[in-house]
Amino acid sequence: MKLIIESDIMPENFTGIVEDANGDKYWYLNGKYHRESGPACEYANGTKYWYLNGKCHREDGPAVEYANGDKFWYLNGKYHRESGPACEYAKGDKFWYLNGIKYTESAYKAEMAKRSTTNPCNGKIVEIDGKKYQLTTI
Repeated sequence: MKLIIESDIMPENFTGIVEDANGDKYWYLNGKYHRESGPACEYANGTKYWYLNGKCHREDGPAVEYANGDKFWYLNGKYHRESGPACEYAKGDKFWYLNGIKYTESAYKAEMAKRSTTNPCNGKIVEIDGKKYQLTTI
């Protein structure tokens, strides 16, 4: 269902696509931002946000890409990236996070080295029958 609106009023628990008069597009599932096949918010200026079930989330790249080049990685609504800084600003500033916890660059590298030697499968994403799972140690 596509709904084109010119106000901030939207039906509660709406499922479908909303397009503003300025060209911004939003995908909803039960009233929350949600889209599995791309960004749930696409702004006319090029900024994009990926959401699943109302939480900022993306496993294969930054969950937020601003038109100015700033990029932010999220997993389940928390800053998270295991292959580099979770926050990269176009002007060059970088910040490292794992599961929403901020690290210095050196502490991040030490934590990642520790994780790779204690259990190389911990945190890995696997796909089984078309569904993705993140491995954790039990």
